[in-house]
Amino acid sequence: MPSLDLSTPSLTIDRRRAEFDDPAVEDRFIHHLLPQRNAQLKGSLLFAAAFYVLFGVTDLATLGDTNVAWFLVGLRVLVAGVALGGHYAITRRPGSVRVSIAAACALLVAALGVFMVVAWFQPEALPWNTMSQALILMAVYVNFPNRFMYSVAIGVGSSVVFGTMLAVQGFLKADDLLTLVLLLILANALGYIAAIRFNLAQRQQYRSAVLERQQADRDPLTGCYNRRVLHKGLLDAELARARRYGTALSVILCDIDHFKRINDTHGHTAGDLILADFAGMLMAMTRETVDRVVRYGGEEFLLVLPETDLAGAHALAERIRLAFACAISRVESGKAVSATASFGIATVPVMHTEPPVSAGKLIDAADAQLYAAKRGGRNAIRGGEVEPRVLRAGS
Repeated sequence: MPSLDLSTPSLTIDRRRAEFDDPAVEDRFIHHLLPQRNAQLKGSLLFAAAFYVLFGVTDLATLGDTNVAWFLVGLRVLVAGVALGGHYAITRRPGSVRVSIAAACALLVAALGVFMVVAWFQPEALPWNTMSQALILMAVYVNFPNRFMYSVAIGVGSSVVFGTMLAVQGFLKADDLLTLVLLLILANALGYIAAIRFNLAQRQQYRSAVLERQQADRDPLTGCYNRRVLHKGLLDAELARARRYGTALSVILCDIDHFKRINDTHGHTAGDLILADFAGMLMAMTRETVDRVVRYGGEEFLLVLPETDLAGAHALAERIRLAFACAISRVESGKAVSATASFGIATVPVMHTEPPVSAGKLIDAADAQLYAAKRGGRNAIRGGEVEPRVLRAGS
């Protein structure tokens, strides 16, 4: 199962590039598949190294014991060295996407470049070289994990160079050269189709896993996150981030006032409508990719507000309180129903070097503020700063 962020970025796939539109999603996808791709790439690099060195025998068989033949063998050994160097780099830095892509590109460019030199010195082996070019093209698209567009650039670029080289040599008649060009186009087309299907299928599978996980983390009635995300460490992660970057962190615990009375008077369907409307307001008035809205339980909601001090959290709570108090929901009976809400804020100020606080204690502090707001008459806001050392006590 992929390691997923709790944010909800765009999961749209650009079919031309065979990548996610959102670079952050593409980056998470690549890192998720990196161990598997590196294992395949390392195997392909070793195979390429052995393949190029062994086929040095054909150079000696075709050209004899000549300086040119040994020069070509030396170039083949150089390609093997590039392959082994890429294998070593991936082994040393298995978590680096750049190293993986660089290793694939370096090997393919070196291998195709040397192949052009070999083909230039062996014009009489044209049928074999043409077949070899087609096989190498398939390896470019399928056997060496890489960015799709890089594979296309290397495959098409090498085909253009190969065709141009044969045209310059002048050993082929016009109809034979045309046939060769069509074969190269066919090889690239088949490789393109295979590669784009494979890349799209991988991303579609990943997207399905992301959506499935997001649905598991969402409350079906309100669309907010459920308490599962807290158990997965959402608030702990935000506390650690606040400490790392020396920023404040606030949480707001919200509760719809007299919610049982709404259910008893208008029915549970009306209550569900009020909950959905309130949740929609919370999500609309918070920062989409920064803040988190969690249905904490029943009619209670928890807002997690990174980089927000007490004044900022209080201002947000006041805007929500006023908007909700003025809002009207139309229930099935056609009646207009309104409600109010109370808010409890707990803020951890800029922590700098303070150790991370307890997530549970931070929520408890917000809960205490919420009950203070309810005791004060409801439709109110209470809040305060809580020092890390206070929260750590008894946690």
